[in-house]
Amino acid sequence: MKIKVHDIPEETSHIKGEDPSSIFDLSDPLFRFEKPIRYDLELTWVGDRKILARGRLETVVRAQCVRTLEWFDLPLVVEAFDAVVEDIQGDEVDLTPEIREDILLLLPSNPVSPQAQPLKAGQHADLEAGSEVWEKLDKLKLK
Repeated sequence: MKIKVHDIPEETSHIKGEDPSSIFDLSDPLFRFEKPIRYDLELTWVGDRKILARGRLETVVRAQCVRTLEWFDLPLVVEAFDAVVEDIQGDEVDLTPEIREDILLLLPSNPVSPQAQPLKAGQHADLEAGSEVWEKLDKLKLK
């Protein structure tokens, strides 16, 4: 998200909008960024060449459930986005790296769909000798 410096007045400026999901440039098999990132920010000059951005970010990510392997929508919301851009050069401020970082930090390492059945304590598969699971593993060629 790039903002023209001359569009930010001396006092606080309020901006709303959205950026395309292409800013993530992430190749993780568990996540697909298909929806735009919406932002609602206040920008404030806090020095000669320093801007403070505060506000809210939100998007929806397609995630693959690690239990069911089904794809589901995972809403991500950053309620308290804070970023300081120091030593601004030129006529633009680019908040893209900070926005990308805050959203990516919300991604779970093992996404689970809300529709997935919870695992029960002590639940395990029946892995007796001769079971179908062992037959498939015995056929596995590792070399």
